[in-house]
Amino acid sequence: MVDRSATVPAEPLRLLDASASLGRHPAHDVGTGTPGATVSGLDRYGISEAVVAHTLATHHDPVTGNARLLADVADQPRLRPCWTALPPTCGEFPAGPELVAQARASGVGLLTTRPGSHGFELAGPDMAPLLEAAAGHGLPLLIDAAETDWRSVEQVATAHPELWLILTEVGYRELRRLCGLLERRPRVLLCTANLSGHLALEFLVDRFGAHRLVFGTGQPVRDPGEAVLRLLWSELDDDAVRAIGGDTMRQLLAASRPVLEVG
Repeated sequence: MVDRSATVPAEPLRLLDASASLGRHPAHDVGTGTPGATVSGLDRYGISEAVVAHTLATHHDPVTGNARLLADVADQPRLRPCWTALPPTCGEFPAGPELVAQARASGVGLLTTRPGSHGFELAGPDMAPLLEAAAGHGLPLLIDAAETDWRSVEQVATAHPELWLILTEVGYRELRRLCGLLERRPRVLLCTANLSGHLALEFLVDRFGAHRLVFGTGQPVRDPGEAVLRLLWSELDDDAVRAIGGDTMRQLLAASRPVLEVG
């Protein structure tokens, strides 16, 4: 383990959680999900800020939930909005380019989508215009591994090579599939939520580089302490911890067309 007490870093580590949620969860008793409670949780675990989706959007009504999200984070500078997206087939959302433009205009730096829960194909033709627009504007897409399948992720990454695609909730039993995908598709990144294998962080950084991982907790369903402890007590050097902990994700959120080293 790297002794982080031996040297004083140039600036404090500022963790950015890429996979958090607001709102009450429909299946888990994990608190009120209010913005204030979420920020208090960030303070408790030493996390500077978080990208948040709303459970109303992810589990029920994305249109209403996305609007609620913007209202909830309007006076919370430490909480960044993540919209839940759907294909426009039922008229809930506009076509892909317009939805991406609305997201950017609203300060949304990340999209997520739940094809399993909302009943559509991630790699199907209905989603293609949205994915193409997101890729063209540098708007990353966060996907829970349980909401899709590896074949669909591969198809999307192949069809939209400029799209930044962030996989989350990937467990250690899926490392062989994950590594093949990371080898072939340089704009696929991994969120660290649920990455609990022994030395899995170190293995992936050694093989693919720290810029291919972003810190996330899955809070409040998952205990944030798990992801925080795993990163801070890892055997990674400070530069790698800083990149995973927030630097890479901040680049993705900051620019319309993020420029990151992918080689």
